[in-house]
Amino acid sequence: MSNFGHVERITAQTEKGDITFRSKLEYRWYVWRQFCKDHGLITDWWYEDPASCLELEQQYKHNKKMYLPDFTILTLDLEYEYEETKGWFPAKDYTKIKLAAEQYENPITLIFANLKNTKSQRAKYNRAKRLEPHIKRVIYNANKDIFEKIKYLFEF
Repeated sequence: MSNFGHVERITAQTEKGDITFRSKLEYRWYVWRQFCKDHGLITDWWYEDPASCLELEQQYKHNKKMYLPDFTILTLDLEYEYEETKGWFPAKDYTKIKLAAEQYENPITLIFANLKNTKSQRAKYNRAKRLEPHIKRVIYNANKDIFEKIKYLFEF
């Protein structure tokens, strides 16, 4: 059971079958990635693909963590990339993403709907800023930069 009962889940019919996304942000990112695939910008995408589950080793405790990225992208160069959508961004998620970036070669993109350096979001914002040198990119405002431009594609 998720600790995020207040987050609205969305089930969508996709070419890969019915998928239940954990949030509107994940659903919107799926729409964006399907749009990119349909227009030849990427080769394919998968949502929480079990084959993409990464085993991460924590050096200071010598134990392992599992990390399943939200989206796995197959680029036009036939390379795999991971994309992680975040509403809430706790320290444990920062650690998993940083470990994945250090231990695997696949680039990681971190996506926020709208993350600003404000008092209420400062901790999340600072964690994202600290990740920038380790991952491919951080998208801080997907609502404005991407979703606003394709809002006509959303079903809800």
